[in-house]
Amino acid sequence: MNRFTKDQAPDCGPCRFKSVCFYSKFDAQAQKAWNQLKTGRKFADDEAIYSEGQSPLGIYLVCKGRAKVFSADAKGQQMITWIRHPGELFGHIAFFSEQDYFGNSRAMGDTIISFMDKRTLEQFLEQHPRTYKLLLHKVASELRALQLKLKDTAYKPARSKVAKALITAISFKSKDTDKPAIFGLKRTEIAEITGLALETVVRTLAELEKRNVIKREIKSIKILDYKTLVRIADPHAKSVE
Repeated sequence: MNRFTKDQAPDCGPCRFKSVCFYSKFDAQAQKAWNQLKTGRKFADDEAIYSEGQSPLGIYLVCKGRAKVFSADAKGQQMITWIRHPGELFGHIAFFSEQDYFGNSRAMGDTIISFMDKRTLEQFLEQHPRTYKLLLHKVASELRALQLKLKDTAYKPARSKVAKALITAISFKSKDTDKPAIFGLKRTEIAEITGLALETVVRTLAELEKRNVIKREIKSIKILDYKTLVRIADPHAKSVE
């Protein structure tokens, strides 16, 4: 399984995602060590990163592209738990719990993943003990996020779930522009993220487009009215300036 190599590991120094990466939370010495110790690998679209039932060998971090974490039933229907974007860790919950993976992970588009195996990670943590607190905060934050997601699933209407999925998927390159956009997110994946039927997702997207909130194109979804999309995602949230 471990086909990660040092020569495929990207250099963190010039990375354009560095400012939003988990790596950015480390002190200078820990950053240097992380950059030297990690390995890396390129994945093609939909290529498996790990599979349900496998024993974790380390932790992963997205350097480029995206990775989805999902479960599937006997009929092949999927439910996406997370979509990991550049700078985000994954696989760490199973690793630290010392349990087999509860779901699967696959690349979404051409993706570069960094990896740190168990022995190397233990060495890194021993040399940089302050990192323990960062990892603990990361795990706790994600458990809280899962609680909120369960609450949303139970109580939020379909349009709010779809709107939130769209906001979360806005590309890094366009998120701070006046024309945010989403690339490579399929309608089936929105259904898998939200737990909605595909027909409901299609109808909701059509309604949002009719209201000029979004515009669907061949390979992307453009956000025409971000403020309205945020209000739909969470009607009780503070207004977006």
